[in-house]
Amino acid sequence: MTDTDIRVQLLLSVQRAMLDAVPATLRSVTCGWAGTEIKLQFLFDGSISEDDEKSMRMVGSEVIADFPSPWTITEQVARFDYPNDLRSLVLPLWAYARKERTSEGEALR
Repeated sequence: MTDTDIRVQLLLSVQRAMLDAVPATLRSVTCGWAGTEIKLQFLFDGSISEDDEKSMRMVGSEVIADFPSPWTITEQVARFDYPNDLRSLVLPLWAYARKERTSEGEALR
């Protein structure tokens, strides 16, 4: 599988898995991979409810189901409140971004 194939499959998998799973407090979902390890990052604004964390873990479960062995997955569910700038933390591929502006009025991405 080429890098382009992996990128397309990963982004489509994450976006499909997120259907009906995005709470209002979710700021961004980014992803990437290293070797055969998929990395997912979910950043929230405000406290993260148990239900919201469970939903994000389910997204991860659905994503890894789309990738055969030897693929593995690492998930990070974290709080990073607005207006803190997400761009310093995110993984290479954006799967979801809430509409936000930086403190300078620039678009988030």
